[in-house]
Amino acid sequence: MLTGILDVMIISLGPALLLVLFVVGMVTTFAALARSQRQAREIERQNVEQRELQIGRIRRATEDDVTEFGEELRSLDADLPVDDLSPEATSDWSHALDCYDRAKDLLSQDHSTQVVPLVTEALQEGRHAVMCVRARAAGDPVPQLRPPCFFDPSHGPSVRDVMWTPDGGAARAVPACAADASRIEQGQAPWIRTVALNGNQVPYWQDEDYSMWAKGYFHQFRDSTAGGIAMGALGLGILGAIFNSFDD
Repeated sequence: MLTGILDVMIISLGPALLLVLFVVGMVTTFAALARSQRQAREIERQNVEQRELQIGRIRRATEDDVTEFGEELRSLDADLPVDDLSPEATSDWSHALDCYDRAKDLLSQDHSTQVVPLVTEALQEGRHAVMCVRARAAGDPVPQLRPPCFFDPSHGPSVRDVMWTPDGGAARAVPACAADASRIEQGQAPWIRTVALNGNQVPYWQDEDYSMWAKGYFHQFRDSTAGGIAMGALGLGILGAIFNSFDD
């Protein structure tokens, strides 16, 4: 008789039990879905913050370079008043100012990193114009257009290629400014531009975030011998990827 009573109770509770199980299943599913959405939002938030940090780092580096070039122009004006220059030197001086203005305008018009290569390209072009002004004023030959100093493009255009051995690597020729070329030839270390990466200071070419920044400095020399040397040197780090995008 007891068995019969239990059977009747199970049968009578069956629909209610199924409903309870259904509700529990739905609650569990919705809870899992909500947790998954929260995790997705958190990942997206972290990605946005990371992109903003990246943009901030590269733009600050670029803005620092623009400011430094402006100081170079003020120094040039103090050393060589425009009224004392030849027409050719005056033309170079005007071109340097145009490059400076172009770099500033590009940064002010776009707050992303998309304009960074255009800005650093303008800086490289302007620094060569400054070298031409000084050469003409001194009665020296106008310097040829060369890649920037590999160790820090803000040093200005290179003057010659030097053999340099990176830590743990093989010796190779790289374009260098006069100061770094002299230091290397005297057995001293060049002044390498370093950046913060994962809590450490590393050469800029080891930080992928600086690919856009370096691209503007070097891309116009990609087909030259000196440019090829610089590209090979940049291949020391993950910045080598920037040269695959030269034709983009």
